[in-house]
Amino acid sequence: RILDLKDGEKTLTVAVWYPTRAEPKEYKYGGGSLAGKVAPDAEPDGGPFPLFVFSHGYGGSGISSVFFTEALAARRWIVAAPDHEDRDKAARIRTGPQPIDGMAYLKRARELAASGRDFDRKAHAYRLDDMKLVLDRMLDSETFGKIIDAKRIAVGGHSLGGFTSLGACGAIEGRRDDRIKAVLLFSPGVFMYDEKEFAAVRVPSMYMLGEKERGEPRAGGTKADLADLAFRTFPAPKYFLEVKGGNHFSFNHNLSDRAWARSFGGTREQHEVIRKYAVAFLERHVAGRESEAAVLEKQDPMLSVYRREGQ
Repeated sequence: RILDLKDGEKTLTVAVWYPTRAEPKEYKYGGGSLAGKVAPDAEPDGGPFPLFVFSHGYGGSGISSVFFTEALAARRWIVAAPDHEDRDKAARIRTGPQPIDGMAYLKRARELAASGRDFDRKAHAYRLDDMKLVLDRMLDSETFGKIIDAKRIAVGGHSLGGFTSLGACGAIEGRRDDRIKAVLLFSPGVFMYDEKEFAAVRVPSMYMLGEKERGEPRAGGTKADLADLAFRTFPAPKYFLEVKGGNHFSFNHNLSDRAWARSFGGTREQHEVIRKYAVAFLERHVAGRESEAAVLEKQDPMLSVYRREGQ
């Protein structure tokens, strides 16, 4: 279901997946560019359900990681993913991939990544505002509010969505949302945070990185250095996973069958291992269900690195 949340002069478009008894069928997201299986606008079934709010990467969309959001909803979660109003918009929930100046988009994305501790947090605070708005409105929703378990809420994000998610978990002073019980990070943009700010995060975490991006420079070190710092600093239970053969975009769904688009998405095998561990983490540490906990006890062959502390 697609929601339009009004907030003053702003309208935030949000994709919502949820459990239903209706039979799922093939569905073309964004005007036919991305295929999935859902029952559009069907009536929700039962409840209460845990809630997960997903923040996409810079220039992305609420449908950027459909391979995961559909799977989580199938485990009887409600999943809400907004379209942040980034300066560049490579895709949107309703229309899929957008015509943009690709070179300018990539240039700005690289500049953001290279900004390190000088990253302009105020200029991107709208993302945290979006996450709070989604949480508030989903809990107050006539349709969804009564079937959400308000004590079982998690957030997560890809790339710049990592900035958003960790900020809402306390990494940004004054922005902690105590409703959040866990955080899931897909190749997160966390180069703007220091050790003290990582230490302010007080919820279970799962941090994923692609094997091929471990040596990429960030904040005076590498992505692997940042991941190590975060893992050392976050409280247990905590997990770190490195996806074999993965890059920064392996955590995206393939928005198109075109050759250029395939380089901005992951393989079927990568998506499967990401989905498997992410779902198991959220099921165990937020939903309180142990049905998939065995996944977390061992390292899958599609993981080049797997570390965990705590239960």
